[in-house]
Amino acid sequence: MIYKKDSYVSGSMCDTKLKLSLLSAGGIVENAVTELMGDLGIDGIVAKEKYQAMWVINKNKITFLRRPVWRETFTVTCFISHFSVVRLNLDTLVHGENGELLMKARTELAAIGIEDFKIRRISSVGFTEDMAHPAKDESMAFLPFPASTDKIDETLTVRSTSLDYCYHTNNLEYVRFVLATYTGDYFRTHEPQQMEVSYHTQSFEGETLTLEKQETENGDVFFIKRDGAPVTDCRLKWEAEV
Repeated sequence: MIYKKDSYVSGSMCDTKLKLSLLSAGGIVENAVTELMGDLGIDGIVAKEKYQAMWVINKNKITFLRRPVWRETFTVTCFISHFSVVRLNLDTLVHGENGELLMKARTELAAIGIEDFKIRRISSVGFTEDMAHPAKDESMAFLPFPASTDKIDETLTVRSTSLDYCYHTNNLEYVRFVLATYTGDYFRTHEPQQMEVSYHTQSFEGETLTLEKQETENGDVFFIKRDGAPVTDCRLKWEAEV
């Protein structure tokens, strides 16, 4: 099964350039993944109620070819592109009205038991091989992150408005933390090329997190930690506008 939806860039999805914001792009990808899993009958609600498990996003990588602008229409497609014994990779493609590829993403999911928090075989939570549409795109392979220096640049507090329905910090909230380290002028003079996020564990309301930022040849790298232990890593690649 391939999920497909037609949409457009609404005002609430825009950044200061009236282009699709990075947070909204992340939302499009997560919604497509969620809707596809629902159509397949193996979404988080089914996993919880039928299999006593929950799906978690391990990694997410989005490549921007051209960000659509306010009121521009686009089509979202999403499908399972790869799988292993304990992992699912879902690819999300966003095409413009004329068929132009605007954005592509790869999301890695795993299922864990609700009571023991151990990784489950995906076949134990309803996945069958005929649900997949194998696809090769080496450009979407997940990349390793550099080593952290343990340098603290900012301290963050998880607030109630950062939580999702499981009372964990929402995945996109970490992206918001990272984006807040840039100035408005930087956004005005740069365009995002790629965003990659790796999730290690959950954080909860009231917890204090630390953020480290490194500027590397492969983009800006961020490490979000709790008591020195990794919570989320993020890499953002930008291109300076002429």
